[in-house]
Amino acid sequence: MTMLTAAFMKLRKHFLWLLLGSSLVPSVALGENPLVANIFTADPSGRVFDGRLYVYASHDLADATYWDMVDWRLLSTADLVQWRDHGSIFRVKDFAWASRWAWAPDCVKANGKYFLFLPVDRTKIGVAVGDKPEGPFKDAIGKPLVDGTATTKAGPEPIDPAVLQDDDGQSYLYLGCRQPKVVRLRPSLTELDGELHTVSFLNAQGKPVPLAAPGKDPILPEGYGEAPFVFKRAENTTSCTPMAGRQPPRRSMPSANTRWDRFTYAGKVMEHAASVTQHGSVVQFKANGTCSITRANSRTETPSAARCALTS
Repeated sequence: MTMLTAAFMKLRKHFLWLLLGSSLVPSVALGENPLVANIFTADPSGRVFDGRLYVYASHDLADATYWDMVDWRLLSTADLVQWRDHGSIFRVKDFAWASRWAWAPDCVKANGKYFLFLPVDRTKIGVAVGDKPEGPFKDAIGKPLVDGTATTKAGPEPIDPAVLQDDDGQSYLYLGCRQPKVVRLRPSLTELDGELHTVSFLNAQGKPVPLAAPGKDPILPEGYGEAPFVFKRAENTTSCTPMAGRQPPRRSMPSANTRWDRFTYAGKVMEHAASVTQHGSVVQFKANGTCSITRANSRTETPSAARCALTS
């Protein structure tokens, strides 16, 4: 279901690939493929808290004709074999100011609490806070953290939030479809610290790759599509794995050494996986090395277009 290219193969022995698509896990499930098979989920963000891997995902309704998500789901495991389904942990209606489209989530821990970053309405990102990884969560600020209806700096579609907590304590919020954006967060994680910046992507020759125009597909193969996930891969090295294009989509792995708003294309890490888009995340988990949890979309032409697979 996946293919790792030469640019990424040198890291292969340290990586475990977990592909998550349209499905759901029972309350307790044995590790097998597909891992999730009962309902439709997508956009997984994998995070490790206190030795347990938590996968935050969007959730598509069985009778939906669009990406009509209304809530977010949570799965967790201590060993990648036994999985627990925590059910719905937050809903669009839990944001009094939001109306629809519970899309790709992310969650991080800070200040002894857990912060869910949640895109809604295709134009806004909210933040919810809880005392445990599974919640309960509540709206942290009573308004959007990022509001694309109030500023053009958020880009044409400010969705797909992903938070990088850097070694120096600074946190960054990455986001955006077709136009990647980043903004510093204040220590509270509930306030922006400055303006939104456009992230630069360079090709292998170090030249800037043009951003896609609104409503248009990105420039392939290096072009940015959506779904940024940024993580520290080694000392002074930050990697970003966005979806780099459509028809067919693929995951690319730009990387940068020092700047948080500039990445250099480093090759393709995943082929098309029966999905219009592929949204994933990368996380370090126990002796298994780095776990990559990648979306194969919850709904394309058919609701069961993709499932969840585990490879090593």
